[in-house]
Amino acid sequence: MMTSRIYIHVPFCASKCEYCSFYSIPSPGPGDIDAYLDKMEKDFKRDSHHCGEIESIFIGGGTPTYLSAEHLGKLFSLINSFFHISADAEISIECNPETLTAEKAEIIADFSNRVSLGIQSFNPEFRRMLGRQGDPESIKKAIRLLVDNGIANIGCDLIYAIPGQSLDDWTEELNKAAALPLKHISAYSLTIEEGTLLSKRISNAECRNDSNTRHLTPESSLLKQTTEDRRQVTGLGNQTHNSSARQTATDHGQLTTDFSVEMWHLTGTLLKKHGFKRYEISNYSKRTFECRHNLEIWYGDKYLGFGPAASSFDGKKRWTNVSNLEKWMSGAKPEFDIISPEKRAREIFVMGLRTSQGWDKKYFLNRTGFSVDKLRKELDPLLNLRLLAESAENIKCTSKGLLLWNEVAERLI
Repeated sequence: MMTSRIYIHVPFCASKCEYCSFYSIPSPGPGDIDAYLDKMEKDFKRDSHHCGEIESIFIGGGTPTYLSAEHLGKLFSLINSFFHISADAEISIECNPETLTAEKAEIIADFSNRVSLGIQSFNPEFRRMLGRQGDPESIKKAIRLLVDNGIANIGCDLIYAIPGQSLDDWTEELNKAAALPLKHISAYSLTIEEGTLLSKRISNAECRNDSNTRHLTPESSLLKQTTEDRRQVTGLGNQTHNSSARQTATDHGQLTTDFSVEMWHLTGTLLKKHGFKRYEISNYSKRTFECRHNLEIWYGDKYLGFGPAASSFDGKKRWTNVSNLEKWMSGAKPEFDIISPEKRAREIFVMGLRTSQGWDKKYFLNRTGFSVDKLRKELDPLLNLRLLAESAENIKCTSKGLLLWNEVAERLI
């Protein structure tokens, strides 16, 4: 295997957000971070020969900026020591505003050129509901620190369909984000995933017949977005084929409410007025500021994942590291998922359909060895339903198809 893309999972965070189902370790114990970095050094040394010149790196979590400035600096130094990074590589790191300091911002700017801020909401009430720390002022402060240190490519994550949130509330959130010096916005419908704090809170409320939370059910989301999908970065958990992974092509729930659909359409319409283009179901960017790392993964590129719960893909098989810090540090073997070349090609095809551009047919053939016509039996009904649009050179989801991507995926896998 030779790859030019790596994902690094930093599992530590200050506290677990109510909705989060990623593998993370709130308030790690003494020595955990040093032990983690020691293991990362060993894994980098063992696996770096599988990498050519690195074209993209994504550091996710957890909260990478939970690490101290010293620990961040050590992680970056290790990456530089073991990998040859292209001069124009995209190097992304996730950041929670409340954990960013001036010293960390300076260290990040020396290594990275793209920062994704976990904002989720500017509204104090909604932030409390999601279990987010900090306040809107911490967001502004974090952005000032990044800009002052020369980072121009800043993005953020937002969540909608929060209980009690109206269209006016969501419009205000989008306008606030668009007024900031951001180049990228990811907007996800709130999903209540089993095992999260939010899921437990709702279950308890339902047992009490609590009318304030009864309406918040898994069916209230626009698209059931798994942990993998909520970040769209290669390398976390189980997945169909992409490294940002806990997603399978059928992990997404169906559209269930006109209100959720309205919010999705509103997002695209309003952000377009501010110069953002939807380039994937839930991702919007200014021109040339798409996340290159994610795009290549959606289009079936290889990647190598480091850290607990991180996934890798070599073009034929994928594997996922154990989601347990102690077992990972003890050398537990990853879980492998080996499927037929045709099924792999189908998964890659489905993931590419998440993008607004869809597939160039020749590119798909070169990438997978399979022609799009191999799927003709499944494609024709989707074309008749106007979920897909096809030309001689290209095939992609329509706007309706993007909304119903899970239905498209189920028919094609």
